[in-house]
Amino acid sequence: MRATLNQAITLHLAGQTREAITSYENILAADPGSAGARHGLAVLLLQSQQPNDALEHLEKLVAAGTDDADVFNTLGIAHQQLDDEVQALAQFRIAAALDPHHSKALANLGVFLHKKEDYGQAESAFQRAVDADPNNAETYYNYGQTLRALHKLGDAERATRWALSISPAHILARVDLGITLTAQGRLAEAEECYRRALKLNPGTVEAHNLLAHILLNSGRLEEGWAEFEWRWYTPKFAASQSFHTLPKWHGERLESGSLLVWAEQGVGDQVMYASMLPDILYAKPNITLACAPNLVPLFSRSFPDTKVVSMLDLKSDPELLRNVVAQVPIGSLGQFVRPDISAFPKRASFLVAGHGLTRKFRDIYKSDAGDRPLIGLSWSSNNKLTGEAQSLGLERWAPTLYGKAATFIDLQYGDTSGDLARAKDAGLSVFSDPEIDQLTDLDAFAAQVAAMDLVITISNTTAHIAGALGVPCWVLMASGPGQNWYWFLDPRDSPWYPSIRLFRQAKPGDWSGVLNTVKEALTEQLTHVPDIKR
Repeated sequence: MRATLNQAITLHLAGQTREAITSYENILAADPGSAGARHGLAVLLLQSQQPNDALEHLEKLVAAGTDDADVFNTLGIAHQQLDDEVQALAQFRIAAALDPHHSKALANLGVFLHKKEDYGQAESAFQRAVDADPNNAETYYNYGQTLRALHKLGDAERATRWALSISPAHILARVDLGITLTAQGRLAEAEECYRRALKLNPGTVEAHNLLAHILLNSGRLEEGWAEFEWRWYTPKFAASQSFHTLPKWHGERLESGSLLVWAEQGVGDQVMYASMLPDILYAKPNITLACAPNLVPLFSRSFPDTKVVSMLDLKSDPELLRNVVAQVPIGSLGQFVRPDISAFPKRASFLVAGHGLTRKFRDIYKSDAGDRPLIGLSWSSNNKLTGEAQSLGLERWAPTLYGKAATFIDLQYGDTSGDLARAKDAGLSVFSDPEIDQLTDLDAFAAQVAAMDLVITISNTTAHIAGALGVPCWVLMASGPGQNWYWFLDPRDSPWYPSIRLFRQAKPGDWSGVLNTVKEALTEQLTHVPDIKR
């Protein structure tokens, strides 16, 4: 029997899967108690994507009282294939407990803990895994991702570089190193990582997409827009290719029919890209713009020559597509009208707030503010990728704004009651208008923003709305992981929005310099801000 098991293992290791499965099955037919054959068969069944059959064999081993860490690690993989993450995690924990040096179980445990965003425990599991097997590139690659999630960027870089020293052709590790370098503000090195990944595999979607952001950020727009089209192959965008089955517009003039421009990404992105709509009217006066439902009133007023509908209506009403002869995602307009920075028009504004509502808000706020200027504040972003790095707790603004002869207005979307209370404890009083829901009624929010003399905000939707309305706006800019490509590299100005002034972090995570500069600028500005009458 031993020789037969050895033969099965040899077939298994040689990659002769069918023959190995048959050998294991023959062994079990003769000796159902052969743990080695049963486990080997389960492994091959998993490799053949037959997790239910594998699970049956593994559970028999557990019922027989096995304490083999390999079995529990394989059991975890079976549950993983069956999308039972709770059981998978439990089995990896058992395997790691049975054998504290089981590198595969520890690595699998780390991956699952990372997915659960339990980064501290994942770090511990990965550290033990690489101690047990210091030559596994995949483990170092995953370890680097966890370290970056913990903001241990130097350690993350070292782990990912070690993965590449073991496996120089590990494309995902090469891409991940670029992400970590970008988070440190080392864009030139990150660009080199993405280009090297593309040399190894020209079809590496994430490398193209991340390279696009660096190229656009540095103002190399022509190449950047071309790379930007790769976003549609990334998991984030692939599911949102709503109208890609319609003929694609390539920038040509259309002699008949309607051109559909449809929204993508968040509200702030839609506002920014909408600045290019006036520049494509050459193509066809008959343009339909589909956007987020809460933008329809604002965009309808601002672009009277364009038919504006909501994305929800467009998807539910086929009649709206009847005359469409070509389509283009709104974020793809740049390749046609923004080939370089010089192509940005000096357009003071492109959105139009409701005049009557703006006057109403201004009159209400000024009745309390008197001669003091109205300064709107926004301090948080809910962007899943960059929001944490971009946001700056309102209480931290207190030393910058304390004692300034101005009335501060809450422009932050979402529930701000806790933020306002903490700011008040720190000495900063900010008025929150209960009549405004910035998330659902963007038309009213735009009017509120338009009523301000100045807006001070981090990079979020408020910044885009203020800039698009031409309201003076100061944007407190994160660098590194919180940096968005569309603010480019100019230290102070934004070609998208002439009314915006940028205040950039000198290094990632350091807001002190930004707040000091804003404090100085505000002290000077408050002697010059006019009492704007709208």
